Amino acid sequence: MKTTTYIAFVLIYVVVLAGSVVRMTGSGMGCPDWPKCFGLLIPPTSEEDIRWSPDTEYSEGRMVIERDTLWVATQDHISHKGEFNPQIWEPYTRHSYATFNVSHTWIEYLNRLAGALAGIPILILFIMAIKSRQRTPIVLASATLGSVLFVSWLGKLVVDGNLIPFSVTIHAVSALAILAFLVMLIQHFNDTKTMVSKSLRGWIVASLVMAFLQLVLGTQVRELVDIAIEAKIARTDIVNSLPKWWGIHRSAVWVIVALHAIWAFPMMKIPHLAFYAKLTFAILLAQTMTGILFTHFGFPAFAQPVHILLGFALVLVDLRLLLSTKVA
Repeated sequence: MKTTTYIAFVLIYVVVLAGSVVRMTGSGMGCPDWPKCFGLLIPPTSEEDIRWSPDTEYSEGRMVIERDTLWVATQDHISHKGEFNPQIWEPYTRHSYATFNVSHTWIEYLNRLAGALAGIPILILFIMAIKSRQRTPIVLASATLGSVLFVSWLGKLVVDGNLIPFSVTIHAVSALAILAFLVMLIQHFNDTKTMVSKSLRGWIVASLVMAFLQLVLGTQVRELVDIAIEAKIARTDIVNSLPKWWGIHRSAVWVIVALHAIWAFPMMKIPHLAFYAKLTFAILLAQTMTGILFTHFGFPAFAQPVHILLGFALVLVDLRLLLSTKVA
């Protein structure tokens, strides 16, 4: 069960990376429907595949783009020669997005595929936990599976709502919850705790809370960045286009660094915890560097998925450290 948990953790983290790449490239609507893509199990590879054409077999639910509108076949049929017949098609009404970009389509499809693949070890983990009849694994595995189902359902809502901003933020937090449950399972299987002072553990809690709030705020900033990019604002001008409150996210990094430094330096001397302290500093350094790239080097696209992955990592390392310690 422990190995399965580690596999699930790695795969979910890959899904987080894939999702961030989707946002970075603006590929979220590459597949306008869910769970299929243009009504197909395997996405189209060219625009001709989703353009209506005569003497072509169409199955019910198949999608085509015609007259700048996304249409869905209402029945199985073979198109006849002549013009497009709207009587056996109906407009897709859940959103008005009717654009095909092969790169966006396949990036989004691979993201969904990664999510489906990650669900396999989580389902196996749930079955193994039930068979073990151990309360903690059952609760955590159930919470993990439930969160995965929720994220899948939310993903459908996001697609149907054409990437509703607030839903995307919830999507990111939900993905973090899945990883957090898996971290709890990993700690349960290791079952080792190191004694630390009450004050030191209190600073770990404060660091965890601040890192989480910073991540949530960062997802909101990310939404604004995406809006700016969609509005054709140059990446070098994005910082100037953001509202003043984004400065809270930028400045909070120093508070977070200070909070982590308070407990990380003393923990450098504790054998079982020194690794976490060093890892925390490495994450903070890397995340600060990506932040500098945003503010001084024109928001390079490649830094966006790296920044969000580091944000996830900081929260999860703080959580693992909290679970690995107890008050002396």
